[in-house]
Amino acid sequence: MITKHILDDRNLEGLPSVGPSTKSKLNSIGIRRISDLILFLPSFLIDKTKLTSLADIENSSSGLFIGEIKRVFKTKGFKPNLIVQVDVENTDIQIRFLHKIMIYTNLKVGHKIRFSGLIRIKGKLIEMIHPDVEILTGKKNIENVVPYYQTKKMVSQNKIRKLIKYVYEYLVNKNNTDIFSQSLLNKLDMPQYLDALKYCHFPESHNYFESNSLFESGRQRFIIEELLAYKLILNNAKKKYESNKSAKFSVRDEIIKNFISALPFDLTSSQTKAINDIKLSFENPFPTKRLIQGDVGSGKTIIAAIASMYSTSSNLQVAILVPTEILADQHFKTFKQLFTNFSVTVECLKSKIPDKKKNTIQDSISNGTANIVIGTHALIEKNVTFKNLGLIIIDEQHKFGIKQRIQISSNNVKDIYPHEIYLSATPIPRSLSLVLYEGLDYTIIDQMPKGRKTIITKTIESSKKADLYDHIFNILESNEQIYWVCSCINLTESLEAEYVTGIFDSLSDKFPSYKIGILHGRNDSKENIKNMNSFIKGEINILVCTTMIEVGIDVPNATCIVIEDSNRFGLSQLHQLRGRVGRSNKQSYCYLIYKKDINEIAKSRLVALEKYNNGFNIAEEDLRLRGEGDYLGVKQSGSHHNFKLATPDDAILNHDIVKDTMKILDKLSLQNKNKLIKRWDRNQSETLEL
Repeated sequence: MITKHILDDRNLEGLPSVGPSTKSKLNSIGIRRISDLILFLPSFLIDKTKLTSLADIENSSSGLFIGEIKRVFKTKGFKPNLIVQVDVENTDIQIRFLHKIMIYTNLKVGHKIRFSGLIRIKGKLIEMIHPDVEILTGKKNIENVVPYYQTKKMVSQNKIRKLIKYVYEYLVNKNNTDIFSQSLLNKLDMPQYLDALKYCHFPESHNYFESNSLFESGRQRFIIEELLAYKLILNNAKKKYESNKSAKFSVRDEIIKNFISALPFDLTSSQTKAINDIKLSFENPFPTKRLIQGDVGSGKTIIAAIASMYSTSSNLQVAILVPTEILADQHFKTFKQLFTNFSVTVECLKSKIPDKKKNTIQDSISNGTANIVIGTHALIEKNVTFKNLGLIIIDEQHKFGIKQRIQISSNNVKDIYPHEIYLSATPIPRSLSLVLYEGLDYTIIDQMPKGRKTIITKTIESSKKADLYDHIFNILESNEQIYWVCSCINLTESLEAEYVTGIFDSLSDKFPSYKIGILHGRNDSKENIKNMNSFIKGEINILVCTTMIEVGIDVPNATCIVIEDSNRFGLSQLHQLRGRVGRSNKQSYCYLIYKKDINEIAKSRLVALEKYNNGFNIAEEDLRLRGEGDYLGVKQSGSHHNFKLATPDDAILNHDIVKDTMKILDKLSLQNKNKLIKRWDRNQSETLEL
């Protein structure tokens, strides 16, 4: 077949049999361009080289058979089934089609067919429901190795294969040359582009194991390709960003020294290194992005304060973006105290403040009298404009989307780009950080402030919870405070879990002499702030809450946290919650309550928390238990983040290969680099030149 017309990569409807309906279905599975279609690789190959022996069949097992149709009929009733009886080695196997039976009316008595699917055995009846069926004729070769595409049943296997074949033959006839040299292909042991497509989409049928080996080599070629393209895109984005002009910092070291010496504690060596890293960033003439990653309670807030001092002493403003109003209030109070003896004005901008006060704060931001502005999403609004923004600090950066981060950068009147610091208390294993944070400067705080005691962590089966109450009473008698965390607010029949209102009632009965408060997302925000402030002041002894307290809450007198149904939380989240205590020189405790019938993996997570206090050790253990993809949330989000084909596992496994290959890739022509980027970048498109 020779295709004369030129295919436009952006026009799926330029393909045969693709109209608006099919285009919409293709879009729903991530195919928006013709280049997406040809790179929509099979998930795996189906082995049809060996027929199933009737002697080996079992109920609910898979089977592959060849036989002759002996009878075809429809059942009676409102929704008739189509029944096809097939003779296989003198044994009857019944095929049943429950719906869309018109599709299968081409099956006639006397046809020789190959069919595969799940076997159901009921007495003497052997049956398959909706198996994959092929009519065998002498006109075409039988495919014994068949690609399977994950189309979510939006597009049939037959349809997707026909479309891919059409595009593949178009590419072959265009005589596309490979963007990689033969020496590079040899070095990486990768097939040429067209060969790789053939191995993936059109496997040879004589030997499954050989075909599968070639399929894996083809898939690996495209994984490496995409990772290299991602690196090029990342490098280009970084170069473009660094071509911008940043605010000029003119730091007087004595001001910073005075600020640090006024602190009521000594900095750890990790904190000192982080401050030096930040100072070096600020000396650049272009804007920088730095991730400060530290364990819970490691002192990231003080790093943010010192970074802010660098900015304000250079007559530049600071914006600090936080995810919750409670955290905004806490940071506001902390920063006001830290900057009391310095000529620095700190403001706090939130959604739920009176309009008059909000307008006054916004005016102080735009005229430059507000030096440091701490805020929630209200800080991102377009009507918030900074006179001279030099630094943005984003606390718990994973809580904000990319568009939100970009918006706050653009809220600057001057045509300069502020430096950006991202704070994260979610430790990531080093292997993953290499992939996730490749475009950022990266600093780790891996030491805790001096004088902190290790939190004692214990797991308690729920039936033995009564043993805990004596210890809780002793903590209360010592005038120390307790968090009591639940996974849900009210009783839910579908979940056998403890809930906030139920625990509140139970604890009120057990400890009638003590004040117990509630904090959860369905409460009025004013009520939550009131209860949180009462807890901070020591007026509430036990705070029964949801995971609202997970991020950044700092109450040094809280020395115990009890987590109900702890098996319902992830390992990193449990570590975050545990980090709400242990914020003074007092001994702190974490009790993980669990139901008796939890599975082994859930129990392993809890045991890991008993064993480790270091967040980075916990992150490695979490990675081991869950695997890279699940760790990054692929299982939950259904996406591979920035990738079409590659998974986080692929990015980690091939990191060294990609790193080494980038040196060779620099020698690629600009045309081939752009072709590689356009092939894999979802935002790029052109007339099809693969």
